[in-house]
Amino acid sequence: MKAKTIVSALILSFAAIGAAQAANSEPNTVPFQGVYGQAADSASRTQVLGELQQARTAGLTGNADIDNTPFTAQADSGVSHAQIARGSDFGDSNNQPFQGA
Repeated sequence: MKAKTIVSALILSFAAIGAAQAANSEPNTVPFQGVYGQAADSASRTQVLGELQQARTAGLTGNADIDNTPFTAQADSGVSHAQIARGSDFGDSNNQPFQGA
């Protein structure tokens, strides 16, 4: 008897869930209009290009990278290749890894 009650309760709950899912949750059936639903702007190409030029001269367009500086080479250190190969005045002379503070 208990099993029949549990099974029928499960069947009824699944039926209720199915009915809730079948209901239309969005009553507005008009498709999204997007940009095509907006009124067309009547500005001509020359007007738009003129406005762009005005914005560029006023500095309102932000297309440039502010911290984009050109490469500048460092000054010659005066250390020869032989000195680097010997290890004098360059790097760790005993080539030991860091041992801690």
